[in-house]
Amino acid sequence: MEQQVKRHSLLLLPVILISYFIVGFPDGAFTISWLGIERDLNLTIAHSGYILVGYSVTYTLAGVVLSGLNRFLKLQTIYFFGLTIMGLGFIGLALSINFIMALMAITIYGFGTGAMASSMNSYMAKHFTARHNNWMHCFWGGGAAISPLIMGRMMDTHSWSAGYFVITAILALVAIILLVSMYAKVWTNDDTDSSNNLTHESSNKTVAKKRYLAKKWHQAVEILTFFFLGGTDYTLVFFTGMVLIERGFEDVAIFSAVYYLSMTVGRMFFGYAAKWLQEPPIIRIGITIAALGILVLYFTSNIVGMALTGFGLGPLLPTLVSDSSNRFTPQVLSKIVGYELAAFGAGIAVLFFITSLILEHITLEALFPIGLTFVVLVFLCNEVLERAARGK
Repeated sequence: MEQQVKRHSLLLLPVILISYFIVGFPDGAFTISWLGIERDLNLTIAHSGYILVGYSVTYTLAGVVLSGLNRFLKLQTIYFFGLTIMGLGFIGLALSINFIMALMAITIYGFGTGAMASSMNSYMAKHFTARHNNWMHCFWGGGAAISPLIMGRMMDTHSWSAGYFVITAILALVAIILLVSMYAKVWTNDDTDSSNNLTHESSNKTVAKKRYLAKKWHQAVEILTFFFLGGTDYTLVFFTGMVLIERGFEDVAIFSAVYYLSMTVGRMFFGYAAKWLQEPPIIRIGITIAALGILVLYFTSNIVGMALTGFGLGPLLPTLVSDSSNRFTPQVLSKIVGYELAAFGAGIAVLFFITSLILEHITLEALFPIGLTFVVLVFLCNEVLERAARGK
């Protein structure tokens, strides 16, 4: 596997990193554009809930159908189509004149984003290491950080619609880079699920792991791990500001910025540390730091807690995806990773909704115990699989 990484990383890895930068655009841009969309389309904050559910449903669907698509299309081809669909969704949103059009557009680019995330995470799990996967997710963080700046600038000078046209133009440039890389054949072509194409990769994996987890409950627990992780990530960053405002804080926007910055730094740090640490210790360390950060927020409201939470949660998604290649056979890896990303999206929608009901009808202070519970469940699910893998 290391020889394969070295052979392709010089040309391919920069293409992957640059293109995955785009996957962070929808989340970051929408946080700013919503202010203009809500005003211009006469919407209310309640409409944002429907939009989040619509986005999450199609994002999840893209992960579910990945293995079926991978029977006929290479992962890099699915990735390119996902980028194209995302661009079409952005154009549709820019042209929207009412809520229905906006919702349809967002569900379209939700599917595109899900297709990109699931296909590329699957590709990275097959052909690269946890270090490279953490780097890739760092670039997602960069896209999520810079897209609000682009959108904010365009809203100051023109409109949110113009902002989405500018973002679509950036997507077009990245699409050209992807096409050139595919034409230059720097991608490996053994990504379909057929056994003939996976023979070489399977032999490489067998050296590292003599036996794989093959039972259905193993796959179910793996998927459940990502479900709880998805709920932990978005739920904490979204509701923390509300809790802090109730506690008397005014400038809460800085907490979200620190969270995403710390998440990116965490992925950079653990991506480098992956040279010496395997996936299981990285996951345990990240969960421990995140749990400590949540406790600091709960008892002190200190921004250090937000930084620790983002730093700890940062490496979990890419490292868990990477560890999937150690636990499951190459023949089912694309399906498993697709389901993992689908579960992550479902966790965002379902656990976010459940948490919102609890916070509304009980108390906002329940956020941090709930977040800590989600983190513990991620830890327990992962440890169950780790013990099963050791038994193998």
